Amino acid sequence: MRWKTPKTAGDIALAIQAELRGDPDRVLFEIATLDKAGHDSLSFCTNKQYRQQLRQTQAGLVVLAPEELAYCVQDALIMDNPRMGLVRVAEWLQSEAPLMAGIHPTASIAKDVVVPDSTWVGPYACIGKGTVLGEQVAIFPHVVIGEDCHIGHNSVLRSQVTLYDRVKIGDRVLIHSGTVVGSDGFGFAVDADGGWKKMPHFGGVSIGNDVEIGANTTIDAGFLEPTYIDDGVIIDNLVQVGHNVSIGKRTAIAGCVAIAGSVKIGQSCLIGGGTSIAGHIELADRIHVTGTSAVNRSLKQPGVYSSGFPARPNKQWRKNVARFQQLDDMARRLIRLEKRVLSNTCPPEESESSC
Repeated sequence: MRWKTPKTAGDIALAIQAELRGDPDRVLFEIATLDKAGHDSLSFCTNKQYRQQLRQTQAGLVVLAPEELAYCVQDALIMDNPRMGLVRVAEWLQSEAPLMAGIHPTASIAKDVVVPDSTWVGPYACIGKGTVLGEQVAIFPHVVIGEDCHIGHNSVLRSQVTLYDRVKIGDRVLIHSGTVVGSDGFGFAVDADGGWKKMPHFGGVSIGNDVEIGANTTIDAGFLEPTYIDDGVIIDNLVQVGHNVSIGKRTAIAGCVAIAGSVKIGQSCLIGGGTSIAGHIELADRIHVTGTSAVNRSLKQPGVYSSGFPARPNKQWRKNVARFQQLDDMARRLIRLEKRVLSNTCPPEESESSC
């Protein structure tokens, strides 16, 4: 990615708070990967598995950890956490980009909605009555915002995001395209005739500050109280968050996770991709659930939890399934065998418990 204006190594070191080894006046024009970088490129080494590329790179300046310095002959910016250096560069460049502001003539905005001068409402966006918009909000084309919503300062709603009524979003929230927030939860009651009767969901959704939500994710409204996403949560693409779920601060949820209703997830948890979490259970703080797990009971102690079966050749898998169906019978036979062995090895005067 080429920059609109060149940067010096010294300016970059100051912006990302890194120690510079090399020429502070070296001029850089772009960010590039180690294998694609040229002499005017800034690059990053974020993992020791890229050491071979680091040795061979033509980059003019490389951000790396102290332990990788021995493998680099180029100028370097030294940081304990090079990935954070990449984040800081991105934030620095983004802060230099001109802010969009104004209202596109095709946007539909309720009469009582006040759009600050620093906020941008893009083409064909629709904003319902009673909604409050913060400063420097960016609402991209075809976004639909329902009634009585609140969008905090510096938040961004990408194209075709839909917010139902009574959705509250904090400051510096980024919601990617296609995501739906505040749709009805999957709550139904069985009528006397056996039919399904829909339960209303008036609680809405409350999202804290500094949250990012990926594309095509759905977050259902709560029944009477809101579904709650706390500060600093990051949610990947294609995640289902059921009604009245509560997700604690700084928790990260990978793609294709399904969270059933009324689940409470603690702070600083990591939920691997493809995991399913059954309803009405709790996960304590600092829980790490590895990918494709099925969580059907509360996890009350911090730690790493796993379930599911890795892929196997089909022939082996079919044999394993056949044996799995025999486990109960095998367990019963094993118990009988243990009793027989104990009865043959214990002296007659001693009980099995003392043998």
